[in-house]
Amino acid sequence: MSLTTLLEPAYLFQTMAVALSVFNLVAFLWLTFTVWLNSDRRSMIARVGFVGLGMAALFFFIHALLIANPFAHTPGLVSADFLWRLIWLPALGVPYIWFVIGLHYASLISEQWRRRRPLLLMCSGLLGCAVLVSLIFNRSTFTFAGTIRLLAFGDVVDGANVNLFSPLVLPMLFLCYLAFCAIGPWFTPGRMGQLLKVFWLALSGRMEKRSLRERLVDAFWDGRRSLDLSGEPELSWHLARPILLLAALLMVGLVVCLGTLSVRSMIHWFQLHDTASSNSLLHPPATLSMIPPNLVLLDIFSSGLVAVIVLLFGYSIVRHGILIERPLARRGFFEQWRGIVIVATTVALFIAVFIKLTSSSLSGLLLITSLATGAYALFTWSSYTAHDRYIALLGPFLRSTTLRYWLNTDLQKTERSMEDLFFHLCKDVLDIQCARLIVLSGPAKRSFDYRWSSDDLIDDDEPPLVKGKRPVLSANQQEQPSYEAKEASVHAYRIRMVRQGLSTICWVLPIYDDLGLVAKLYLGPRQDGAVFTNEDIELAHACGQRILDTLRDHEAVLAIAGLLRRRTVDVKLLGAQQRRVLHDEILPHMHLALLKLESLRPFVHANEQSRSHEPNEALDEVVGAISDAHRRLAAMMRTTTTGAPLRLERDGLMHAIRTMIEHDFQQAFDEVRWQVAEETAQCIDEIVPPAIAELLFAAVQEALRNAARHGRGSDVHRRLCLTFSASCQPHLEVIVADDGVGIMAASSTTTGTGGGLLTHSALLAIAGGSLAVKSWPEGGVTVRILLPVEALR
Repeated sequence: MSLTTLLEPAYLFQTMAVALSVFNLVAFLWLTFTVWLNSDRRSMIARVGFVGLGMAALFFFIHALLIANPFAHTPGLVSADFLWRLIWLPALGVPYIWFVIGLHYASLISEQWRRRRPLLLMCSGLLGCAVLVSLIFNRSTFTFAGTIRLLAFGDVVDGANVNLFSPLVLPMLFLCYLAFCAIGPWFTPGRMGQLLKVFWLALSGRMEKRSLRERLVDAFWDGRRSLDLSGEPELSWHLARPILLLAALLMVGLVVCLGTLSVRSMIHWFQLHDTASSNSLLHPPATLSMIPPNLVLLDIFSSGLVAVIVLLFGYSIVRHGILIERPLARRGFFEQWRGIVIVATTVALFIAVFIKLTSSSLSGLLLITSLATGAYALFTWSSYTAHDRYIALLGPFLRSTTLRYWLNTDLQKTERSMEDLFFHLCKDVLDIQCARLIVLSGPAKRSFDYRWSSDDLIDDDEPPLVKGKRPVLSANQQEQPSYEAKEASVHAYRIRMVRQGLSTICWVLPIYDDLGLVAKLYLGPRQDGAVFTNEDIELAHACGQRILDTLRDHEAVLAIAGLLRRRTVDVKLLGAQQRRVLHDEILPHMHLALLKLESLRPFVHANEQSRSHEPNEALDEVVGAISDAHRRLAAMMRTTTTGAPLRLERDGLMHAIRTMIEHDFQQAFDEVRWQVAEETAQCIDEIVPPAIAELLFAAVQEALRNAARHGRGSDVHRRLCLTFSASCQPHLEVIVADDGVGIMAASSTTTGTGGGLLTHSALLAIAGGSLAVKSWPEGGVTVRILLPVEALR
């Protein structure tokens, strides 16, 4: 066929119809493979979706063959009539599966849909079976040519007999079936009544303050749940419902178009039966060489609507995970979906034009296209599964190392953990025969070895054989001083090493930081004999840097913990020293001064006649002031609370806290509710180490002080109740709560800075625990101290 002939309207419309069919075939086929390869195959809805998408691809495979060469006489089994009868299966099965998918997701968020689902599935199944029986027993639609004659010219085989299987009943059954399956899960009678009620209220002007859009959404999306409480299938359906609703509305548009054609055919059918002598214009030609243009245009419109529907449905799959039933790399798959749409459009146009210009076999091209689509889907799946496996291998290096883990282990445990990371890098990630990481700075272990024996010899003084590609520096590294840039310019290189008596190649990777050269990583040959790529070298460098950073973090935290311990000891010594100075120096000196002053009193009275009364009064004033100061200092020393370590060692943590509340805060609270069982107190005293117990005691003491000082706010006569509770199941949880004015009200009447609880929160965080403070607008503050069971070991 020449290009001029191809541009004629009849052939151009046929080419467009074939192109749309090929596009739909490629799109549905790619979605079929994507759903099957990436979904949880044990899920029933994933299997149903796979079957439905596959049947849709089969439909457009057959549809393209029928449109491209409809009336060609092909020898053998695969004729146009055979393909026409074969297309009945996907034409009736795809709407039913769409209905099943919609009911499945609707039943996840609504109990009513779950109860009515069996009845709806049975009704739609019976309706589809009725359409299939009508197609089989209707002589006009049993063959492809007869169907074309019926739709285009109203030609009815044995039209005088009007019965259950006549052409008058078949279009109505099919349209009812298609409309029921398309919008059944969306437009129920109850939902339609709600929508009509909203419209009636809007027209009558009796709407409330809410907008019409909000009322329509509430009326339509029945059974809605909060997004925070929804799981993955419900959340995916909730996000994809607007897109799928639009697809359902497009299906309704398709039904309307087909209904228009059916009504036209029925009118023509009645005209044939009412006319006694048929006009010659009403008879179709004896033989058909092409599908009439009006049917081709209707097919183009229908296939175009289906193409938009498959775009929307594919977007719901790759973006929201419909039918996948598990999390998906949605951004990457969305890019792949966008790419497959562009490729499908190009391939469809090429095949449609190519078969018209060269008269080639469309079936062979469609088979090749289907195989290529399957291969592309497999490539997409394998690339992302490889990416997932690679990310899983890097998981130990990407996970955050908790502060509690490092503080509750010694240096040897940290080094063993780093050895495990190093072994994982060498064995699972790089798959090498041997490796060594030599740390050149810090007090940590100097080397980590992986299958590196003492017989393996390397010579660092040997000049490098081949230098590797320089690692790419980040923007921050490129702005470093000149000496750091000079050090960073040294990159990976290869030297010779002797392993098990054989000479081989070893990669040396220097690792630098702000201090200069801090480590060297030696990488032996790979297990498969392959060479290291630039990505492998950069990955090894990053993982080695992560190991060094972890060691540095551990050293820094140990230094901070040492400073905190030293500060705690200094504070305790300072407090003890002050008590000693008061008891041993200040009070004795004041007592001696009092005695001396009292010894001078008789001389003052003996000479009181000869002197004035002023020295006597001054002496009495000095003696009174010193006596008062002496009494106050002595009373303060007697009432000073016993140190926390002594209390904890003598009574235990819970009993020490209870004693502190009963004695030190006796007048601070009107009521104290102690909600700790004796068994719980004994369990806590047994499992809590002394250092952790001291931290807990100090934090509880600070919480009690804050409650006593700020709980009443400006009203000193306000009743204040304290509640103390503790549990160990298995994590240790201590709660100090009051019913005072709250933090916001107290902050306006008191001058507290909150630094005390912040300090204790930091100390507990270092120990692996947490301290949280919560306040409510109506009043009351709760201090919650939580220590995981791992922090108590």
